[in-house]
Amino acid sequence: MEENREFEEFQERLNVLDAGIRARALELASEIYAGEKCTREEALEKGITQAELENRNI
Repeated sequence: MEENREFEEFQERLNVLDAGIRARALELASEIYAGEKCTREEALEKGITQAELENRNI
């Protein structure tokens, strides 16, 4: 997957997430990174946050 290569330097951060949240966070982070002016780390954190919120239906 393209997303995995793009964010592979953050693998330790991703490993603590459940598989479903990790996959969704990578998808969101890729979209955020492509569409906004931010670093890959910022995009990943935003993606993780959004995936966690979606998972909890917030």
